[in-house]
Amino acid sequence: MAFPSSSKAFARSSCELPDITRDWLYDTSWKMRYRTAFSDTGYGVHPSVTSFTMHEETHTQAGRVMRDLHALGQAHARSDGPWGYQWTGVAGAKVCKPGYHRYGAAIDFTRFDWGSGHYVDTAKHGRERRRYLRRRYLAVIAVCRKHFGTVLHCHNDPDGSHWNHIHVDRGRRAVAADWDYQTDTTIIQWAARDLAGITDMAIDGDFGPQTTRGFQALREAFGAERIDPTASSANYLAWLDLIARHGMADKDAGTYRAG
Repeated sequence: MAFPSSSKAFARSSCELPDITRDWLYDTSWKMRYRTAFSDTGYGVHPSVTSFTMHEETHTQAGRVMRDLHALGQAHARSDGPWGYQWTGVAGAKVCKPGYHRYGAAIDFTRFDWGSGHYVDTAKHGRERRRYLRRRYLAVIAVCRKHFGTVLHCHNDPDGSHWNHIHVDRGRRAVAADWDYQTDTTIIQWAARDLAGITDMAIDGDFGPQTTRGFQALREAFGAERIDPTASSANYLAWLDLIARHGMADKDAGTYRAG
């Protein structure tokens, strides 16, 4: 099935690429496991390696997410590092339903696992009481946004269905930040709350006065006063990298600063 348009669906005009079926992302040893259920505690159950069909570029971009998460585990593990990436939980990719899943241009993530008890389960950790797990979830969100323009999650859930997984798609280019877009605003709000210590920050996608103050606090802490994330994709990538490093390492904003 053809895409709606290459400019709308992908950051590059590569819509002629075919669908592919794989059971791995980026590295053939980094398998995908299908989430089949939830445990009594709400965590996703992923019993077996599963192949998924998706557009080839979606597979490539998702693989880059895993590549970057592996690098974060190697360089910025919270404890007992380095962590080597192991496997990814997935709920679905190409599915005959409205939206970019229909075209194989979306994928739903449910778990990111570095082994030895180091993981993000998207059914629980986004709203965890323990801040280090919320921070790690935020790191995953930031890395996803580096490679996908749209990232839906427990705090960016327009239809109430994303409380238990992270949806990414290529319906929007992975470009400069746009504060009118909830994907980008919720990342800044979450970082202001859990990295900069603004504990009453609402993560609601509305870039109002409170978010403006949180954004400024992050700019000062990161030493990024001259790096406007809305000005270019390179600038926003620098911000996303800072957020991801702090989140993975469980560090307060300012531990790492813009180069």
